[in-house]
Amino acid sequence: MQEQNIPIDIQTSKLLDWVINRRHCNKTWLQQIPAVREKINSSIQDMPEHKGITKLLSGTYINYFHCTQIVEILKETEADTKSIFGRYGSQRMKDWQEVLRLYEKENVYLAEASQILMRNVAYEIPGLKKSISKCEQVQHECEKKEADYAKNAQDFRDKYKTLCHQIGIEGNNIKKELAEQLNTLPQLYKDIAKQTKTIKDASAFYRSFIGQMISTNTDLNCLPVLQYIIENGNTTVYEWRYGEPPLRIEEPPLLIDTDEAQATESDDAIDFGDAAVDFGTGDVELETGDIDWGQIDMLPDAHEAAIDFSTTEDALAGIVIQEAGVEGGVAKDNEALTLLDYHKTRSMFIDDIMELEAFLRQRHHEMQNASNQSQMGFSLSNSHSNAEISTQQLDSMISLVLNLAEAINRPKLKNLALIRESPRYVDRVANSLQQNLRLADKMQSHSKASAEKRRTTAAEQARQQPLLKRLIERTKELQGEIEKNISKKYNNRPVHITGGVAAL
Repeated sequence: MQEQNIPIDIQTSKLLDWVINRRHCNKTWLQQIPAVREKINSSIQDMPEHKGITKLLSGTYINYFHCTQIVEILKETEADTKSIFGRYGSQRMKDWQEVLRLYEKENVYLAEASQILMRNVAYEIPGLKKSISKCEQVQHECEKKEADYAKNAQDFRDKYKTLCHQIGIEGNNIKKELAEQLNTLPQLYKDIAKQTKTIKDASAFYRSFIGQMISTNTDLNCLPVLQYIIENGNTTVYEWRYGEPPLRIEEPPLLIDTDEAQATESDDAIDFGDAAVDFGTGDVELETGDIDWGQIDMLPDAHEAAIDFSTTEDALAGIVIQEAGVEGGVAKDNEALTLLDYHKTRSMFIDDIMELEAFLRQRHHEMQNASNQSQMGFSLSNSHSNAEISTQQLDSMISLVLNLAEAINRPKLKNLALIRESPRYVDRVANSLQQNLRLADKMQSHSKASAEKRRTTAAEQARQQPLLKRLIERTKELQGEIEKNISKKYNNRPVHITGGVAAL
């Protein structure tokens, strides 16, 4: 192979060192660059209108090879200034020819072009690619966040609807609807009292068992509230306590503020009223001059004067003697409530249900593990004195007890009971429900913010992609020009700059 055909391979990262070590450029080439750049800046101020020049000067760093193209274009635009001796009279041409002369002095252009190529390959192009990749990653993350936020917003709205459905309201005006729901509370308690009668056999079985285990107990008192409701229904607390219904019932008033705007306020706020408390800044003085103590010393006998033992008919006319006991009484405050409406008796009712359930489960477990089930049988009542309880009957009893427990512990009923006991609970329920809507709105705003960020990032990516494409094209052109110029210096031997744009 002839020496002229042997290619010259130059690593891109070593290109500048290579041209300096081969004495094509001086080490002080950077000191000559400011004069060249200054001349380019002054020459570029006066340029003809030409598409080729506009394309060369748009969005790129002007190097020696751009200057040579500009001179070629000026040969066409300034052709009328050329003399018979081949010289141009145009100042534009003279300025750019001076730029080329400064560039070609000691091959400064080759060193600068090598440095530009190295910087583009090592930093500019990878930086733009990394930025575009980051934009794509951000868009992907924003799309995921946007979907997650939208899903969370929908979940909070669904949760709001579910909670509203559980307490039996639509959710348009929570406080007003909750107040209206209180009208259904008596009917709900009536249904539960009716359902309580279904576990009469289970209660009788339990009482029979206790009676046989504790034979000395003449006054059996188990499941008091449950047994009372089974026999008498959901009466008032007054009737449960005194054994007779009241003549008149005065239920405590229920004051609920149905203003929806108040539901969003914090329950932690302390209301000190409208009156301002003035503690003053001076000394406290006690004044007694306004108190009239009367003429105590003038009374002949204070005790006799205070007590009138008159037994005249006029004095007896205002006295009404009632019959013995509480007949003719008025049920007020908590005594005016029903057993299931009053929180203490309702809690006792729930405790009785749990006690009965625990007993039935224990009996069921013992009967399953016993070798002889007949030893575990007990009578239900007088009408079932000879009947024995089987596991199937216990299963049915347990099922009925569980149904009753589920009915009294329904979320709707529990919420209405709490509202009945504390009207301020309406504010807490409304605030708790609306918190789901506030969180849904917050998630929705986050979703919109993620969508806006995704669109902004997409626009930035769209702006950077043409820049990257143009930079790669210009870098390839620059690499080709450098290879041609180095090849001329070695009798047109092929030159290959490795690790350049093609390796990216």
